Order: sequence, then structure tokens, then C-alpha cells
Amino acid sequence: MTISGPTRVVAAVAAATALAVSTAPAEAGPRLAADGPDYGAPTVGSCSTMTPRQADHPSDRSTVVPCSKAHTAKVAGVVRLPKGVDYTSSPVRVYRAMVDRCRPRFDSMLGRSAAVRDSSAYDLVWFVPTAKQQQHGARWLSCSVVLRQGARLAKLPTDKTPMLPSGRLGRGIQRCLLADTSRVVTTRCSSRHGWHATGAFVIASKRYPGRKAVNRRAASTCASRVQSGKPYRWTYWTKINWQVGGDHAVICYSKTTR
Repeated sequence: MTISGPTRVVAAVAAATALAVSTAPAEAGPRLAADGPDYGAPTVGSCSTMTPRQADHPSDRSTVVPCSKAHTAKVAGVVRLPKGVDYTSSPVRVYRAMVDRCRPRFDSMLGRSAAVRDSSAYDLVWFVPTAKQQQHGARWLSCSVVLRQGARLAKLPTDKTPMLPSGRLGRGIQRCLLADTSRVVTTRCSSRHGWHATGAFVIASKRYPGRKAVNRRAASTCASRVQSGKPYRWTYWTKINWQVGGDHAVICYSKTTR
């Protein structure tokens, strides 16, 4: 599910500056439950063959499969909406509830630090119950792990928790960007790409400093984390995720030369 508004900012030196809509949030595999807040909620740890189109839908329509078979999504968490918030609330309030309550489950499933997670092609997708499930009293949100590969979702290479290995990330999960500079599309580095993540750093500020301040810091700091003399770019989360989700990592990208 994609929500307009909260986005991941991308900027560049010697290349076009752009905004990249961060791939959004998701869930899978409803289980039987009595009418009430958990009605139709998926099972944490369940796997599905989700498509990119299904990942953008408000409610998950993907097919649940055994995790022993090939799959493209895995449910990381299922959480309740806070009191006073419902699905007709402001999209930002619902998104804030997801970031505050479900994203920590996603972070735990991947492991490592925010900078390492953001340097990978793994992404968080999230869903709300269907209209029918809501009529039965459902009040949950779910979030799942997917692996971006341009316009596709790649098969998840592991179900171990944490999913991110220690040490350097392999090309099969390292985060790269397509060559298009008018937008940002994440892909894993084992696929065709135009930019690859070569470094990261964290800005220690609980309050969002603003785009200009972050871009100034990124322009100077990323210069030592990319290929010397080559164009480079960076990405970071915007205000709502910065302050609510606590992710203050800036990812630096070098232009691919081969």
C-alpha cells in the first residue's frame, strides 16, 4: 500500500534533484477469527507470492504459500490501531500509527541498524483490512518485508531472522537505483542499475532539520563515501518518518560506471 505525502527525499550532485516516493507498506494471509479487532488479520511469519500491483493495494490480495516455497513477501508484524484513529482518519494519522507500531517489527525482522537496512533493497509494505473485514470489527494494520527489483518484487532469498547478514551486504540484497534521474526506483544491485549505495551516515537530530539543512550535510558528508570525482546522490526520510520512526540515516550513492 502506497500513501501520498510521506516520502523519501532524494537529492543529487552533478545530477538532477528529485523526489522519490518511498515504496509503501503491506500484509498477507488472513486467518480465521471471531468478529472483533483481529478479524481477518494475517499471521506473523506467513509468506505470500505478492506482486507489485498487489503491494500498492490498500488491502492485501496476494496468495499465501508455505514459506518453504518461493515467495516475495513475509509478514513482519500485525498491530492494532490506537484509540481515536480509524481508517477514515487522515492518511497521515494512519501512516503514523503504522510507523510507530508496526515498523519496529519490520526493523526487528531485518536486523542491523537503520543505515544498513536503508542500504538494502528490502522494503516495508503495509495494509489495512478490507471493507468487509472492517464491517466485522477489524482494527489492525500489518507490515511485511519485500525485496525490490525495479518494477518487480524479487523472491526473498532467506527466511532467517534477522534477514540481514553480518558484514557487507551482497549484491543480491544491496540497494541500487535505476538510472532515471527524474525519479527514484529501488532495485537490488544484482539487477541492472545506474546508482549503487556506497556509504551511509546518521544525523543525530530528533527533530527534522529541514530539507535544505539535510541536503547541505549530505552534499558534504557523502563526498567522502562515494567515488571521487563522479556524480553522486543521496536519500533520506522526510519529516514524519524522521520524527516518528526515528530513522535519521542518509544513504549515499555512486554512479555506476560498468
